[in-house]
Order: sequence, then C-alpha cells, then structure tokens
Amino acid sequence: MASALLVGISLFLAAPGSTYRWSFLLLLPLVWGVYFWRDRLALLPWHFAAFCVAIIIHDLGTFGFYKKIFFGLRFDSYVHFMFGFVAGLILFHAAGQKLPLSRKLLAFAIPIFILGIGGIHEMFECLTTILLGPERGMLKLHPDQPFDTQKDLMNNFLGAIVAVLISLRHRRQPAEEPSSGSDEFEAGLRKKHFGESGDWH
Repeated sequence: MASALLVGISLFLAAPGSTYRWSFLLLLPLVWGVYFWRDRLALLPWHFAAFCVAIIIHDLGTFGFYKKIFFGLRFDSYVHFMFGFVAGLILFHAAGQKLPLSRKLLAFAIPIFILGIGGIHEMFECLTTILLGPERGMLKLHPDQPFDTQKDLMNNFLGAIVAVLISLRHRRQPAEEPSSGSDEFEAGLRKKHFGESGDWH
C-alpha cells in the first residue's frame, strides 16, 4: 500500500518538472530496506507502519507543503521531528533487543546516533544543490531561514529524545528467537494494520 501511494503521488500527482516526480526512486528503497532488515532491527509492526506514514507525509511536499506553516511552525519542522521520533523508537527497541547495552547508555547513544544520521542527510542535501543547482537540489536556500540546517538537526534530535523517553517507560522484553521474528512481524502487520490478507504492498 505504501509503495503504491509513493509511486502514485510521484507519477500522477507531481507537477511536470518537479523534483518529486521521481522521488519514489529514493523513497521505495528506504521502505523496502527497512522491511528486509526487519529481523536485524527486531522491528515491531507498528514501528514499521509509523515509518511508512513518515515517508508518505514527507512526500506531501509534492503539493507544496514544505512552503506552508502550521501552528506557527513550518511543515519541515514537523517532518524532521517525526523522522527523529520514529527512528528513535525503532533503534532504541532494536538495540535493546540485539545489543548487550544498558538502557541508560542507549538513552544517550540513540539521540546522538540519530543526530549523526541527520547530519549525513543534511550533507547529502547540500551536495544535491551543489550538483543540480538551487532549483532542483534538495537544500532550498531562503534568505529568511539562515539556520535551516541547524533547525532540521535540532528537530531530529528532539524527536529522538521524545522517543527515548517513551521507550524508557516500557520494560525491556526478552529477545525473540530469530527464526520466529519474520512470522510474528508479518502476522502483526496483517492483524493490526493491513487486514488478514496481508496485501499491503
């Protein structure tokens, strides 16, 4: 379902010449990459669903949402917070299940790690603008937003911190057997999110 939405938005709803016309070529590998790594990430069905929702909300930029302001904040602020939040939930749970690390250590390490991922993303945005120019590049330079990169990283970081605080309220569950992870993940998707048929592609 998420895949169909991303392709449909890009091919049928994006304006000709828009950079979102081919955004699905970058976003689909992200969605499927997380799905195929579900065992290594100890991925919960609702975490994956939240990740897909975040991807789709980002793609609303097709309709000019990144130029809009909601409740005093730019749409971009909500998106970066959401990605930090979802990544924090996924990585805190994965590390807690797969690594012999204390929850206190993870509470510090996960937000810093996500901040690093956000920094890499910001550098990639900058590179696309250097190579493709300000019109087609991902980094949009606006005179009224001189601290856009810092703001994006701050929202990533705040989202990760909120995710960690929520995760700390839940007890660590014992790791599941690796062989049963995929079956439980797919059963959860069918029952909780996508219907008994499991047809969510």
